Amino acid sequence: MQALAPKEPRQLPSNFPYVTMRRIKEEQRLKESRQRRTAIITIIAVALTGISTLLFLFGDALWQSLVSISHQPEAFSLVWPTLFCLVFLASVNHWLARQYKKQEHKSQHP
Repeated sequence: MQALAPKEPRQLPSNFPYVTMRRIKEEQRLKESRQRRTAIITIIAVALTGISTLLFLFGDALWQSLVSISHQPEAFSLVWPTLFCLVFLASVNHWLARQYKKQEHKSQHP
């Protein structure tokens, strides 16, 4: 029994909790990074698959529509108002997202 008993009592280093928590946080950060990367790759793959499918199924009809529209100048009368609305709505969306993030940040850190 004495031969198996350790000669010196084992002691943890004084900064053991700090080092352990730092390792745990680093592992969590790496896991979140992998999940984020996987989500981005999945979104890109699904979007490309959907666009490819639409082009495969309706590519000829879309091309014919574009050709026929290009021969009619009055068909472009809605392009500028539509473009303006899209830019306006995108900027409002961006502004609201920033406001929401600021509000969320304030509520987490009182």
